[in-house]
Amino acid sequence: MEDFASDAELAACRVPPSGLCWWCGAVANTREHKFKLSDLKRLSGNSSEKLVWGDSETLADVRSPRKSNLVKFVANLCANCNNARSQKFDFAYAKFSDYVWEKKGGLWRTRYIDMRQIYGGDWENEVLHLARYIVKHAACRIADDGFAVPKEFADFLDGADFLRNFHVCAFKNPYVYRAQRRISGANGEPFGLWIGPMDGRVDRKNSLLTAFGSTLSIGYIGFVYRWYADIPDTDPFYRYRKARLHRLDRIPNL
Repeated sequence: MEDFASDAELAACRVPPSGLCWWCGAVANTREHKFKLSDLKRLSGNSSEKLVWGDSETLADVRSPRKSNLVKFVANLCANCNNARSQKFDFAYAKFSDYVWEKKGGLWRTRYIDMRQIYGGDWENEVLHLARYIVKHAACRIADDGFAVPKEFADFLDGADFLRNFHVCAFKNPYVYRAQRRISGANGEPFGLWIGPMDGRVDRKNSLLTAFGSTLSIGYIGFVYRWYADIPDTDPFYRYRKARLHRLDRIPNL
């Protein structure tokens, strides 16, 4: 596979914003939160407190987690897709988030997350909804970064039970876990909400994006995802009741 793309090579693959929902093609009139609003409120202690948002170079105060554009992607979904059509995905992710917050530091020593413990007897359907939430998030991120969302993403959200070339697995991040222990103790609240940088590869001859990947996490527990334009079937976490919890620093790059 090609080397990681440079900023200039990635820029050549970007497309002009269409103003349309990447899922259904209607007018894009809503902005998806980068994290669930419930997580943002829980992180701040209550909705009236400020959050600090940014990266290693830029930090800013978020005065309203509900309204601030700092914690939202650009408008790339219509209201129907962002609300009614994806409601089951949001609920499944909220249950997963509740589980992570409840366990606090207790997931570090486990090798698996048992989806039946989170979702009960309907875990097979619910874990698919959780995966669809992650795909929805990834698609909003791709569109926010200026790239075309692969068509197969919408097919998966519409009910396909497998997204062939999108690999996603659960992880635990040792660096965030150590920071959490230092700041709030071994059983303290999850330390931060995190979105990783995007890594990409391109077809240099045709200026096409051929692979990308990033992460989404609540404290030290999260998901790493990778899309490939052409790759044999992947083996994602949602095919299993007991999802393997990998160490992030031991997962190979794209």
